[in-house]
Amino acid sequence: MKTKDWYSWINLMPPKPDDFHVIGEVYVANPGVKAMLCTREPQGINPEILLLDLHLIQEPGMWAQVMTWTQAKYDKVLTPKSPRYRQVDIFFNNEPIAQTNVEEIH
Repeated sequence: MKTKDWYSWINLMPPKPDDFHVIGEVYVANPGVKAMLCTREPQGINPEILLLDLHLIQEPGMWAQVMTWTQAKYDKVLTPKSPRYRQVDIFFNNEPIAQTNVEEIH
């Protein structure tokens, strides 16, 4: 699995609520494959490290069989009780594929 350009950040700029984002690029078999990031269950023991699973979903229809890059994205609106993430670990088929530190945007 080829991936690149992973980036994660917390938007702390006014107005509230704060929001959290993760993006990256995934090399897939055709333009009809969509990449989704979902929270991994169970999460680890460190609440500052968010664990995400990458899922590839083939859209129905006829697609040119050409390898292409597609964006994977995760967005979350934070509440006052949400953990302050410092790191994101991304998994595919139970194997770690990427890790990124979280940047705070003020």
